[in-house]
Amino acid sequence: MLQERTEIFRRNFPYIVRDDETVRQILSHPQNRFIERRREDGALIGLSVINQNVILLLCVDRAYRHRGLGTQLLEGSERMIRDEGYDICSVGVGFDYLMPGVPTSKHYFPAQNIRLYEGIDSQASGFFEKRGYQHAREDVDCFDMQFSLKDMAEIPYRIGDSIEGITYRFAAPADREGILQCTDDACAEFSQYYADEKLYDPQGQESVLIAVREQEVCGALMVDPETGVPDLGSIGCTVVKSAWQGRHIATNLVLLGTGALKKWGMKEAYLSYTYSGLDRLYGTAGYRIKVFFMMAQKQLRGKMEYSKADR
Repeated sequence: MLQERTEIFRRNFPYIVRDDETVRQILSHPQNRFIERRREDGALIGLSVINQNVILLLCVDRAYRHRGLGTQLLEGSERMIRDEGYDICSVGVGFDYLMPGVPTSKHYFPAQNIRLYEGIDSQASGFFEKRGYQHAREDVDCFDMQFSLKDMAEIPYRIGDSIEGITYRFAAPADREGILQCTDDACAEFSQYYADEKLYDPQGQESVLIAVREQEVCGALMVDPETGVPDLGSIGCTVVKSAWQGRHIATNLVLLGTGALKKWGMKEAYLSYTYSGLDRLYGTAGYRIKVFFMMAQKQLRGKMEYSKADR
């Protein structure tokens, strides 16, 4: 059963980068509820995964679309959510996420550095908009970015170099406290990620790139060559302490972190769950928006009854 659900996710969203272990963990969460559609031979062709008031996944295999199956799955999901006492249905992000929202070519705010994956269109977001859903963020778009490292130009400086008095190097365990002071100042929601002691394991892969001035951590960036996808590395959670912003530290971190991925043999670099404004920062290094996400929400109204098919 879990394998079937993993496979339908993979074949409908082949461009979404989530390692298999994470996908299986999310799909097997004990509080998940499922609505399925199957062929007469038992093959799974449609699936909705619901947890609390969030639809984590809703998809129908391409050959079976435009037959009302998606509408059935969505209406059944809304009934479950409404009958459990929730007033709002969200699509994408909940206790965890497979995707931040509904994959689409549509962006709701100005964006630059766009080069979408082949085949990405606005049909899915249009499906939800037609049924009363709206993009939940009033000020930003959400998207994934990617960069083919064969196109990366030579960087004129290296990790370990001092640039305008600031040195860029990978963090040691002793840097953890200074990094958390930096993240608490710059973006406190990232502190929970930088607090993970595994990031600073001296026997592990170097994974936190920092900018340092006289023992003060001015900025940090996560660099990960182990995404679960061959030849694909990632960067993310860029932070710069407020007192040091406006000095190109973030740009330098992104360039050097991406250069490290190329040095380690990665062919592609990836950046997930990113918001408007950062398309300029990461675009400077060569990253391009590959897919937008409609962070869809709908206010649920009225009493809904289950159909037998949804039990």
